[in-house]
Amino acid sequence: MGDLRTERWRRYGHDRVYVNRAADSAAVAWYDCRTGKINILDETYRAEALSALAPFLTPEPDATPTTEPPIRPSPPPAAPPPPVTAPPPSHDLAANKPGASLRRHIDELEPSPLLRTLKRWFGLDAELRPWETGLQGERIAGKSLNRLRRDGWFILHSVELPSGADIDHVAIGPPGVFTINTKHHRGGRIWLGDHAAMVNGQPTPYVRNSLFEARRAARLLTHTCGFPVDVHPVLAVVGAATMTIRTTAPSIHLIDGSHASHALSTLSPVLTPTDTERIYTAAREQNTWHTTPGKPGHA
Repeated sequence: MGDLRTERWRRYGHDRVYVNRAADSAAVAWYDCRTGKINILDETYRAEALSALAPFLTPEPDATPTTEPPIRPSPPPAAPPPPVTAPPPSHDLAANKPGASLRRHIDELEPSPLLRTLKRWFGLDAELRPWETGLQGERIAGKSLNRLRRDGWFILHSVELPSGADIDHVAIGPPGVFTINTKHHRGGRIWLGDHAAMVNGQPTPYVRNSLFEARRAARLLTHTCGFPVDVHPVLAVVGAATMTIRTTAPSIHLIDGSHASHALSTLSPVLTPTDTERIYTAAREQNTWHTTPGKPGHA
C-alpha cells in the first residue's frame, strides 16, 4: 500500500477517486462516486487498488438503516471496462470531422450547395474561395492524422474556443500532445525562422498563432487533468512547393500536412498509455475548452 495514494477529483459534474502510483503519479484505478463503478487500469494492482478505494465505497441507497457499520459492497468481478469514459454526446468533440468549423462558416455564407457551385463556375466565389481552400487543407491533413489512431493516438478536429476561433486539430499520443494549425498553400514557398514564418516572401502570423494555441491548450488541459500537460505547437502546410527552415531551434514544428501522420509518428514517446488516455478524456469534453483557469504566468 505504501506505493499507492488516492486523489479525489471533482469537475464538471464528475466525482471520482483516482488511485495513483506514488512514484510517478500514474493512475492504476479510479472509482466513480456517483455511479459506484470501479475501473481497474492496471490489473497488477487490482487487490491493492480495491483496498485503497474501500473507504470511499458507498452502501446501497436503499439499505435499511442500522446502528452497525455499513457493509461495503463487493467490487464488480467482471473484466475492467475501457479506461476512457465518453462524455455526453452533445459535448463530445470526438465526433467532429476535419474542417467542421469552416464547413459551418461556408454554409452560413451561402447555404445553397447549388449556388456555391454556380458561383465557382462563374468566378463569383471570391468571398467563399479562401474558406473552401482552408477546408480542403484541413480535410487533407485530418485524413493523414487519423491514420495515427492505429498506433494508439487520439485525434480531435475543429476544437472550438469561446472566442469563436478553433484549433484545427489536437493530436494526443505516445510522443505527447500537439495542437496543429493547418494552412493550405498550393505551390507556395514556406520559410520558417526563429520567430516568424513567411509564404512566398510575405510575413504571416502563423508562428504567433500556433504558439498561442499550444499555450492555451496546455493551460486548459492542465487545469482539467490536475497534472501538468505540455503541448507542442505544429504548423502543417498542405500543398507547398518548398519548405525551408532557417533556424537550429524552431519554436514550432513545421510539417507537410499531407504526410502529418508520418511526421508525428517518428517522434520519441514520452507519455504512458494511462496518461495519454486521461488527457484524451479531458480533451474530448467541450467544457474543458470553455473553462477559465487562473491567470497564467505567460500570455
